[in-house]
Amino acid sequence: MISRNNLSQKFQSLMGELSSKVAENRVVAKEKLCDFIEHGLPPGQSEAVVATLNGLIGDYLVQRNSRFVQEMVFRDQMQTLNLEPEILSQQLTRCTERIVLCVHGWCMNDVQWKWKEHDHGRSLGKYGYTPIYLRYNTGQHISHNGESFAQMLEQLISAWPCEVRELVIIGHSMGGLVTRSACYFGQQHQHEWLSVLRTFVTLGTPHNGAPLAQLACWIDNRVGEAPYLKMLNKLSEIRSSGTKDLSQGYIRHNDWNTLSESEEQLLERAMLPDGVMCYAIASCLGHNLNDDKNLRLGDGLVPVSSALGESTKEQQALNYPEENKWVGVGINHLDLLTHPQVTGILEQWVLSNTVDNA
Repeated sequence: MISRNNLSQKFQSLMGELSSKVAENRVVAKEKLCDFIEHGLPPGQSEAVVATLNGLIGDYLVQRNSRFVQEMVFRDQMQTLNLEPEILSQQLTRCTERIVLCVHGWCMNDVQWKWKEHDHGRSLGKYGYTPIYLRYNTGQHISHNGESFAQMLEQLISAWPCEVRELVIIGHSMGGLVTRSACYFGQQHQHEWLSVLRTFVTLGTPHNGAPLAQLACWIDNRVGEAPYLKMLNKLSEIRSSGTKDLSQGYIRHNDWNTLSESEEQLLERAMLPDGVMCYAIASCLGHNLNDDKNLRLGDGLVPVSSALGESTKEQQALNYPEENKWVGVGINHLDLLTHPQVTGILEQWVLSNTVDNA
């Protein structure tokens, strides 16, 4: 078994070699990194480490058919849900006709919805919602994840043990973009699940993108939590497809595939889904909402204007109604998962649209 010291020495040696190659050839650098991860890391990695690896180089892990790929599945935080109706009914013996589906952010997984002993999905469970969680590879293109999510959601709703009357989706960070992408492709494919989607809330979602400098800091913080990954902060220039999409807010294939459409078409924006009550939550690290620098910094990863989908020189506003937007103060990006004010406003919005009030 490889000792931690020997592993660290090998990792540092690899980082020294790769750092000099990044500017020359990022593809070669990423291939070498994947080789080390696949053959150098011990097999029993934690789910948090796997989630981080997927966010950083998940597209390459898929190409390499790696054992560390985080496949797209639905879970209830205890088991992976099977989309065959008979099996699903055995797994969910107490499901309800109302679903709250939580979609995690970049470099994360479904387990991390339980942050500091709070879980927005479980919190809504006391109101009669069955909490379900999507797990996916955050290093792949958001549009690829969005289209797959839409197709799998169609299967889930069809296989659900009872008739689904209401679907609520909560997307944190990248999860909001993946959900918007799923709504876009759901409309393109005329999926039935959109007819039961009643409420869609985004938490710190970079609708207009997130500055690369802040994403690099996020990478440094994430990998610093994992001993085997602490040297990866030297490779912030090696970015996955998902990371690039996150920095720009891209949710359709044509957004990033610049060879497929004209410039005019690329500037068109996929809007919020029709007939759905959509809400956006943003936050600031500071407490002064009149300070432009504070608003640009936002929650440490996503500027306030981006989280609210406001207009830019390149994009039209997503047009959230004013009453459907909320900005918190003194709240960082991860604390959107647990802050009591966020919990309160989230529950208020969801319950105001519940089918019981229809």
